Amino acid sequence: MTIFNAVENSLDKPVGLTPPHSLMIVEDDKDSCEMLLLVLRKLFPALVTHCASNGKLGWETFQSHLPGVVITDLNMPEMDGLQMARMIRSHTPGTRLIALSAHVERAALDDTGKEERIFDSFIIKPFKFSTLFDEIAKILPAGADSR
Repeated sequence: MTIFNAVENSLDKPVGLTPPHSLMIVEDDKDSCEMLLLVLRKLFPALVTHCASNGKLGWETFQSHLPGVVITDLNMPEMDGLQMARMIRSHTPGTRLIALSAHVERAALDDTGKEERIFDSFIIKPFKFSTLFDEIAKILPAGADSR
């Protein structure tokens, strides 16, 4: 099954949400970000979405829009996803944070090497779209209260 078939199959199952749920994707690969946004808007039509290309812009976008869910890559220019996630967690602890990365160990350790829990969910790249969509559906169930 190709990635496009998987996406098409996922699009057949929209999830109804009560507005104004919001989500931000922070990803330095523009095509990946746009693809995820396209699919998420089809699956979660009531979801307000934002995109940022690095952790610095992600932090600025977060402060402006306060999305309830942030999905972030970890390895990015300017400011990485882990540093941004720590700032978000410190600023608004209730924000749900999902990491996408091939580097599992980076998300689990703080600067001193001690284990810390920043992310609510960690999805290892490469990942199946269904895995990400399931995590989002758990976080934003139909009829859930918005932030």
